[in-house]
Amino acid sequence: VDEIEQVPGVGRSSAAAIAAFAFGRRAAILDGNVKRVLARCYGVEGWPGEREVEAKLWRLAERLLPKDDVGVYTQALMDLGATVCTRQPRCDLCPVRRRCVARRESRVHELPAPRPRRTVPLRDATWLLLLHNQQVLLERRPGAGLWGGLWTFPAASNAGYAAQARELGCEISSTRELEPLEHGFTHFRLRIRPVLCGVARTLPGVAAPGRLWIDLEDAAQAAAPAPVKKLIARLGASNASW
Repeated sequence: VDEIEQVPGVGRSSAAAIAAFAFGRRAAILDGNVKRVLARCYGVEGWPGEREVEAKLWRLAERLLPKDDVGVYTQALMDLGATVCTRQPRCDLCPVRRRCVARRESRVHELPAPRPRRTVPLRDATWLLLLHNQQVLLERRPGAGLWGGLWTFPAASNAGYAAQARELGCEISSTRELEPLEHGFTHFRLRIRPVLCGVARTLPGVAAPGRLWIDLEDAAQAAAPAPVKKLIARLGASNASW
């Protein structure tokens, strides 16, 4: 088996199958179907892709090998997993159903355990939704990086809403925190806390390149990421006047 396994593209289970069928060697196989059969029949807990669970299944597969007719046994095991003990099993046709732990405990659809969900980190951001005369202030993101070149709401800093609003050329008269929303990326989730800021007046001479006051109706058509468009839709639906 070790020699066969040296062939490029041939893994441990495939090498064992070749050895069993071609040479009658006592070698255990453990493909995906066989893992499912063994996990259900013997009540093996855990996701078979985990190293410890897979090692346990290998030991079980080796212990169950018959002394003779290994090729016949191997083919029968493969056929059982491919045609009877499938993801949607046909337990009434299974020849080993009387000894199957999963069937006895009504856990056929729980075993084997599925791949654990990958935990993605959660990041927080606070956005200032500056509203003045039915217009909102948007900022263009840098060309490189997250949402490159798109229009978003200004992100809040630790300076305080009023102080940061003045830096953006606004004097605010009121603030209201809106319902947070989440947006998923490949490697993390972003939780956005929108703060609606009523602007009493704009300050002259403070406007900067890359910022834009835009009517709510027009903002809905701006080149903006999905969370920004959702918040703009909220503002338009509420027809808020601050």
